Amino acid sequence: MALGAVAPPFLLVKECADALIGSKVDDHALERLAAAASAACRPIDDKRGTKEYRIKVAGVLARRTAVEALARARQN
Repeated sequence: MALGAVAPPFLLVKECADALIGSKVDDHALERLAAAASAACRPIDDKRGTKEYRIKVAGVLARRTAVEALARARQN
């Protein structure tokens, strides 16, 4: 999973993939995914958001993205 706007360069977070690969995409896996995304963040504070906000949102958006990707995969 790639994360942007949470560190000086974009981040490729292997731990996010590890949270999902080979597992059932359930609440436990999604929590591990969100935690891995948040843990990888090294954002700055600026007028667009605080460090804490960006760290929290990275986990929330990673989880939402995985849920949406799963729903789309099931449609095909």
